[in-house]
Amino acid sequence: MKSVNVIVLGDNEFAKELGKKGTVTDFTIYNYKGSDMQGGELTATFLVPTSYPDKLQSLTHCLAMADAAILVVKKLDRELGEFIIALDLLGINKGLIIFDEYVEKDKFVNMVRGTVLESFIIVDKSPAEVYPRLAKMEIKKPEIEHVVIDAAFDVKSVGTVVLGVARGSVNVHDEFGIYPGGKKVTVRSIQVHDKDVKSAETGERVGLALKGVSVEEVERGHLFSKQEIKSAKEIEGSFTKNKYYTEEIKENSKVFLAAHLQYRQVDVVSNSEGKIRLKSEKEIALIPGNEYLILKPEAKVRIVGKIKI
Repeated sequence: MKSVNVIVLGDNEFAKELGKKGTVTDFTIYNYKGSDMQGGELTATFLVPTSYPDKLQSLTHCLAMADAAILVVKKLDRELGEFIIALDLLGINKGLIIFDEYVEKDKFVNMVRGTVLESFIIVDKSPAEVYPRLAKMEIKKPEIEHVVIDAAFDVKSVGTVVLGVARGSVNVHDEFGIYPGGKKVTVRSIQVHDKDVKSAETGERVGLALKGVSVEEVERGHLFSKQEIKSAKEIEGSFTKNKYYTEEIKENSKVFLAAHLQYRQVDVVSNSEGKIRLKSEKEIALIPGNEYLILKPEAKVRIVGKIKI
């Protein structure tokens, strides 16, 4: 069965037509399990940044969990521009575009020229149009298999339970390290869409009952991995500036780094010759080869650029 995580941008209400409402925090999750409308089966998690645009991290959290995007274009405004920049910088090249009937499509085409959105498919605003397109999208398993944790809580008679998105296989009795930190835990049981399973695969939203850790030791943004993941306070990588961000990125200035579901204020230690070095008060878990957004929420243009580790 195909599993895919999709960020829905531009129309929070449309997600209600696509799935059943689930977890609500600064973003809202809608879950779908059923037919792909072409004889196959599909499980999909639709992620809606409901606290956006006030909270920029609502957007970055959803982007961090997404395999693909649905962009509903109602008007050509600042928010649409921010969506396009974020999707392009992160290289999210699988997606669907839905036009409102009053949108000037030619102007939109000019806005996305040269970006990953050129590969998006235009569809009608209907679940029957969306599901089969999502079912055909190929979701690759990452080299470092991990789980992105977005919630943790204590369940009576079960113990510590976490929710997250699997980026690779997860099996009962697997041992994971929690990063940052590296503390070892064991998976006692797995649920997918409220059903007990022995294993889960890439793209599936999982609930994991854990052995060896208290709920106070797990938080949103932690990564679970069988392989060791780099955790650091000082972060260095190649820097790509958003072409619409005109301010200079000076040493000792403060910006925010959105790495998976970790959203941290960091200091710019240095920025020259395409390389940037950042420093955080707390360790941040990072996966080599990944790209992460650098942000300045109080600025007129809020997306500064990206760092590639």
